Amino acid sequence: MGGSSRSTFGTAVPRRRSGCVAAVLSLLFISAPLRAAESVGASTSDEARAEARRSVPLAKVDPAYRQAVSDVLSKPTLFRRLPTNVIDCHPDLFTFLAQNPEALVEIWRHLGVSQCKLTRVDDRTFDISDGAGTTGKLIVVEQTCERDAQNRIVMFAEGSYDGKPFQRPISANCVLVLTSGSMEETNGRRFVASRLDSFIKLDRMSLELVAKAVHPFVGQTADRNFADTLSFVSTFSYTAEHRPQSIEKLAFEVEQLDEPRRKQLTKLAYECAQAGQAWQLSRVKPATVEIQTR
Repeated sequence: MGGSSRSTFGTAVPRRRSGCVAAVLSLLFISAPLRAAESVGASTSDEARAEARRSVPLAKVDPAYRQAVSDVLSKPTLFRRLPTNVIDCHPDLFTFLAQNPEALVEIWRHLGVSQCKLTRVDDRTFDISDGAGTTGKLIVVEQTCERDAQNRIVMFAEGSYDGKPFQRPISANCVLVLTSGSMEETNGRRFVASRLDSFIKLDRMSLELVAKAVHPFVGQTADRNFADTLSFVSTFSYTAEHRPQSIEKLAFEVEQLDEPRRKQLTKLAYECAQAGQAWQLSRVKPATVEIQTR
């Protein structure tokens, strides 16, 4: 990709990230952008875990994965509720990227700032590779996405990490629950709030102590990456609002993005621009006529 696209996004491009021991424990929390989003604290409490577990509608989960999801939810090695983040973003664009995460990953790869791969296998399945020892599969096992980014997406992931300091590959199953909603501020801008609950279950009980020992580090990394990812999404929405032609150009340059999603992303970019123009017009106060009396 040429330098023009890099300059379009400026500093809001993902940081390069090398592999680490925590990769399997923070599966899917891949490298992301620089600006920090507004966030409300993380939690590993029993209360948060119980609430997160109740938020998963097991009866609606794909029957093929229902038992595996239940096993992770009931006895996770690690649980973390990542900070709630609030970003300025067009709700429809947010939902598109949440439902099509490979689009975001391919944009990062196209910008040359990440080697992670998220390859769509079918409507709900993705293959994962971070290029540093972590591989896996992600399956969307239940999702409810409605207007104004009122979303719940439940994902089941099977992953493994092969690298130092472990002599053998270690594996984990994860359940990730992304929830979001949007609101209109007093100035008329639309903001999206989102939260990610993560349940991680390691395959060998002997690794529990290791996992718990590095959990604070993993948690901070996951929190930062989630916030950074959302900041990039916010910047992406801003760019679509002010320069939709840049998003259109980028969409057609990303070779791994299929034609339907390329067209949908372009359409959303121009919808963001129209919404932005409407918002600007709403902020213009009518001129007042001053009547002078003599």
